[in-house]
This record gives sequence, C-alpha cells and structure tokens, in this order.
Amino acid sequence: MHGVVVGVSGSAEADAALDWALAEAASRNVPLTALLAWTGPRGVQPHEYQDLLERRREDLLALLDAAVRRTGLDVEVTAQLAEGDPTEALLAAAQDVDMLVLGRRRRGRLGRLMLGSVSSELVERAEVSVTVVRLDENGSGGEPDEDENVDEDGVEAAPRVVVGVDTSGSSVLALQHAAEVAARTGAVLDAVFAWQITTLAPLPGSWGWAPPLDEYEGFATDRLDEAIEAAGIELPPEQLARSVVHKAPAAALLEASTAAERVVVGARGLGGFDRLLLGSVSRQVLEYASCPVTVVR
Repeated sequence: MHGVVVGVSGSAEADAALDWALAEAASRNVPLTALLAWTGPRGVQPHEYQDLLERRREDLLALLDAAVRRTGLDVEVTAQLAEGDPTEALLAAAQDVDMLVLGRRRRGRLGRLMLGSVSSELVERAEVSVTVVRLDENGSGGEPDEDENVDEDGVEAAPRVVVGVDTSGSSVLALQHAAEVAARTGAVLDAVFAWQITTLAPLPGSWGWAPPLDEYEGFATDRLDEAIEAAGIELPPEQLARSVVHKAPAAALLEASTAAERVVVGARGLGGFDRLLLGSVSRQVLEYASCPVTVVR
C-alpha cells in the first residue's frame, strides 16, 4: 500500500502539515489520506450523534478544500473521520504507507516550540517514516530563510535535504531515503557526519596518544564515505554534498536545518540517535529544527 497519511485538526500547525503532505503526495504521485480524529459525545440521542458526525465530516472536507486552494495541487485525497484516541487512529491508518505527516505544536508553557504529546508518541511508535512539520512565527511550514538560500553572488541556491549520518545501519536507511527525495525533487543531498573525539573509536594504532584533529577528521570522512557507499547512492556529484563537522550532532544538524527544506534522521543509531526520548539527538532535532524533520524507519 502506497500513500501519505496526515493528521488534521483545524489548527494552524495541522494546516501547515496538511499543505506539506499534499506537496509530498503530489511529488511521490501517491494518494493522500487526511484523518480527523475526534472523541464522540456521551449521553446524546442517536439522531443528535448523527448530526454531530455529519458536522465533523463537513469540517474535514472544508479543511481539505481550503488546503487544495492554498496549494493548487491536484492530488487524490481521501477524507477519513475516526472516533477515539488520535494516536491509535493515526497508527491504524498509517500501516504500510509511505509516510505519516504530523504538525508540531507551536509553543508550550515555557514559551518554546514543543513537539506535543500526540506527535511525540506517534514518532516513537509508528512503524513507518514520520515527518513532523513545524509552523514558525511567520505562519509558514518551516521553509528556508531567503537569505540562507542565496549564494555569494545573490543567486538562489538549489533546495537542500540534510541527512544525519553516523556508522549505524539506521543512518544508511536515512541516507537512502534522503537520496530518493533529492533524486525526485532535484535537491542537493547534504550528508552531515558530526563527530567529536568522544564519539569516535580510537584510531588504529593510536593507543596511548592523541593524534592531531585532522587525522580524526580524515577518519570521520572515511566513515562518511563508507556509509554513502553502503547506501548505494547514485546521485551526480553536483547533487551530493559531504559535510564532516567537528561539533555535537544535534548542534550540527540544527545549524544545517536553517538552509534546508527538510532534515532526515534515522530512528535509531549511534552518536545520540539511539532512542527517541527527551535528550536524544533525534528528539532535539525534532523539537528545534528550522524545517520539517523526517524520522526514517
């Protein structure tokens, strides 16, 4: 089964996710399922319940119509209304599809962007790739800043897809996913290998002494090249960028996200990609990235 599933609710964040999901479905040439989950009323008569059900269905169709007008995209869309817990409804709808798309809550009690409890649980439990779309202060879905997407000569740069790479099998899957996006959209794939001395094994033959940093950088570059080779990426040279950064993984990916159309990370891995819990690299990227983030499975 192919397709994209997006959770909708009528909020500004969900609308941004719906617009992004429409564009993704159009790019993949697959259908889109827009799901609105709601908690049915208690203590109402059957005819009253049917009236409420119809009203919710009309609300969902109105949201879809508005999104199609905003984006101008021609996509096969299915409107699905589910009664019950939103998390369980979305997990059920997203079985065996290409991607599940969610909106990110704008601000929490501490005044910062928050992932939200439903989105957080879905990212951890979903068995398919999940993309979380942010809504920034300008009301957009996390598009790159204009200044960040212009080169030194003032020419608009090609869109970029940033992928976090380490030495895990999960990052190979992330690389393959990001390469498919780059090939399909014409974007530049920026493979980022962020390293620190504490995150790399000792260099061969270096026991008892600390080699210069450039040797560590060369070692990290070799690991990145090996991951790209293992992923079987066949993009033209001008469409593949390699970034080896001496920085904490989360900081490197967040910095790269400011000029990217999306960031791709693996669900599990080394160097902080080991689990999607608060404090992990993947969670930090999900919370703070300046663009949509895809967690690949």
